[in-house]
Amino acid sequence: MVSIGTLTRKGRGIPSATAARLGRRLPVRGFGAAVLCYHDVGRDPANRTDYYLSPDRFREQIEWIRAWGLSIVPLAEIVDRLLSGRDLDGLVAVTFDDALAGVAEHAIPILVELNVPSTVFVVTDELGVDPPFWPGAARTLTATELVALTRTGLVSLGSHTQHHMSLPDVDPAARATELGGSRATLDALSGTATDLLAYPSGHHDEDCERASAAAGYRAAFTFSFGRVTRSTDPFAIPRFCMTAEHDRFRLARQLARPLTSW
Repeated sequence: MVSIGTLTRKGRGIPSATAARLGRRLPVRGFGAAVLCYHDVGRDPANRTDYYLSPDRFREQIEWIRAWGLSIVPLAEIVDRLLSGRDLDGLVAVTFDDALAGVAEHAIPILVELNVPSTVFVVTDELGVDPPFWPGAARTLTATELVALTRTGLVSLGSHTQHHMSLPDVDPAARATELGGSRATLDALSGTATDLLAYPSGHHDEDCERASAAAGYRAAFTFSFGRVTRSTDPFAIPRFCMTAEHDRFRLARQLARPLTSW
C-alpha cells in the first residue's frame, strides 16, 4: 500500500495536501477504525444549525474515503470486531444522529446509489416533529419513514434515547426508562434487536455506561474524536463529528492522524 506523506503543522503529523489531492491511499496498519457522526444533510440556506452540510459535500466525503482505500462497513461489524478482539484497521462506519428529515431526503439516496451501509440513531419519542432538543433543525423522521429506510437493506436503526436527555443529569430511574423504552420502541419498529446506542450530546459517565449495558446494549458511542482500536471501551466509542468544513485535506488529516495524537 502506498502510504500518504506527512508534514508537520503546529507540532502534529498531518497528511500532505498534495498526496490528499492525488487520492493516494491512507495508511491503515495500526490506525484502527473510524466512525463518522453526521446529523443533517440538505440544501436549505436558512438552516444555520451545527453539523449541517450539503448533499454534494456529503457525497464527496464518502467518495474520498473509498478513493483512499478505506472500507466502509456496517457499524455492527466494527462493534463485532471490537468485542471479539479482531483487526479494525482500515474500516469506516457512517452514522446519523437524531433521525432528521434531510437524512432520508438527501443522504440515504446517495448511500444507496454507492451501496454504503449506515446507522441512524433515533430519538424514539420525538418522531415526525420539529426537534425540541435542537431549535432550528429540520423535523425528525416519522415511524413510517424510518421503516422505509430499513427496507433499503443498507440502513440500521440505533437508539438515541426517548427524549434526547443528557443521561448523567437524570436520576437512575429516568435513565433506565430512557434507555429501555427507546430500545423497546425500536425493536418493535424494525423487527430486529436494537443493541447500539449513541449518547445524547455525547454525555456519559460510568453510571451511564453501566445502565446502558443493563438495558441490553452491547456498545455505545460518544462525541469524543478518535479512532476505534482493540483497547477501546465498547461503552465509550469515539466518533468524528462531520461538518461541511471537512474538505479533502481536513478529512484525510483526521483519518491519517497518529493514534497517539488524540
